[in-house]
Amino acid sequence: MEEKLKKYCTVISGYAFKSQDLSEGTDIPIIKIGNISNGENIIVDNSTQYVNKEFLSIDKKYHVLKGDILISLTGSHMNQPNSMVGRCCRNLDDVVYLLNQRAGKVIPKKTVNKDFLYYVFRLKSIQYAIANRAYGGANQVNVSPRDIMGIKFRIPNFAVQNRIADILTTYDNLIANNNKRIKLLEQMAENLYKEWFVRFRFPGYENVEFEGKIPKCWNQLSLDQFGIQLESGARPKGGINSSIDDGVPSLGAESVNGLAEFDYSDVKLIPEEFYRKLKRGKNRGNHILIYKDGAYIGKVTIFKYGFPFEFFAINEHVFFMNSLRAEYQNYLYFTLKQTSYFTLMQNLNRNAAQPGLSQEDINRIKIIEPDQVTVVSFNDIVEPILKEVFQLAKKNHSLIKQRNSLLPRLMSGKLEV
Repeated sequence: MEEKLKKYCTVISGYAFKSQDLSEGTDIPIIKIGNISNGENIIVDNSTQYVNKEFLSIDKKYHVLKGDILISLTGSHMNQPNSMVGRCCRNLDDVVYLLNQRAGKVIPKKTVNKDFLYYVFRLKSIQYAIANRAYGGANQVNVSPRDIMGIKFRIPNFAVQNRIADILTTYDNLIANNNKRIKLLEQMAENLYKEWFVRFRFPGYENVEFEGKIPKCWNQLSLDQFGIQLESGARPKGGINSSIDDGVPSLGAESVNGLAEFDYSDVKLIPEEFYRKLKRGKNRGNHILIYKDGAYIGKVTIFKYGFPFEFFAINEHVFFMNSLRAEYQNYLYFTLKQTSYFTLMQNLNRNAAQPGLSQEDINRIKIIEPDQVTVVSFNDIVEPILKEVFQLAKKNHSLIKQRNSLLPRLMSGKLEV
C-alpha cells in the first residue's frame, strides 16, 4: 500500500545564513543548492563558501554529517536534470558541513532503512513527482518540504528494505572506493605541483640561482606569450533539440566539475552531420576546459584518455585550452586550477553588463614558465597518475550504469530479493 513519505522521513530546509556570514575561507563549508549533485557525493570545489566555526553552535539539524541525504528545494524544471529541483545526493565525506537555506536534508524515521530511503529519492519517478509539485517561473522553481513529504510511495517491509539497500550499496561502495583512490591520486599530483612550482623545491633547486622568489632561468609570461590554443564551441541554430536520442554529446558549463567528474544524467546531443561540419570545439583527446561565463566563471578541469566520451564537442559557454607545447599541458592545468587563478578569472569583467571571459582576458593572464627539463620530469610522474584517475572514472561510469538499471526494477518488485 502506498503511503505518504512523511510516515518515513522528515524533510527540512537549511539555515538562513546572511551574506556577511559567508567567506571564501577554510573554516566550516556551507552546503548550498549548487553543491547538491544529481547522485553520488556533494560537490565541493573552489566556489564553495565557508562560515566561522562559531556557527557550529546552531541547531544540530542543520549539521550535515557523513551519510546524510540532501535534496535541492530550488532548481530548474525537469528538462534540466543537472540543476533540476529535487535532485538528491549523499554526504560521503568525513566532514561536518552546515546546511544553507533551500538546500534540504532528508531525516529518516526509525521505520525505514536510511540507505533504502536514499535510493527512493534517487528514483526518477520520485524526482519527477517532486518537480511536478514545484512552483515558480520559467527558469527557477521551488518546492516545500511539506510537498515532498506528501508524495506517496509503497515502502516494503524492513527485511526487504535491507536486502535492496545491501545490493545497491555494494555498487556504491565500489564506486566510493574508486572515488577515494581518485582523490588520493589527485592529491598526490597536486602536492607534487605545489612542492615544485609553488614552494620551488624541485629536483636540483639547491643549485639554481633565484631572482626574487622564482628561479632566474624561469620566466613570467602572459598566456599569449606562453603559447596556447584557445577555442570555444557552438550549437545548432535554435539550440539543442532534446528529442534527439542518437548523436554526438555536446558539453557545456555543467560539465566543468572536478578532476574525472562528469554527470552523465543530462547529456545533450547534437546531430552527427552538425558535428562533422564543426571547425572548432571538437574533442581531440587531451583538453583543458574553462567555464567562460555564468555563475562559476573560471572553473577548470581536464579531459583525456577517452573520458567522458571518445567523441564530443563543446558549446559556446566553454573554452578548450591547449598548450602549444604538449609537455606543458599538465603543468598548465594544475596552474590554472589553483584558487588564486579561479579568483582572478572570477573578477575579470565582473562589472560588465554580461560578465564572462573573453579570449583576450585569458591571453592576458600571467603564469610562470618553468624550464623544459623540470616540466618534463614533472610530466613523467604526473601523467601515469592522471591515466589511472581516468581509468577509475570510466570504471565508475560502468558501475553507475549497472546500479541505475537495477534501481527501478528492485524498487518496483520486478526483481525479487
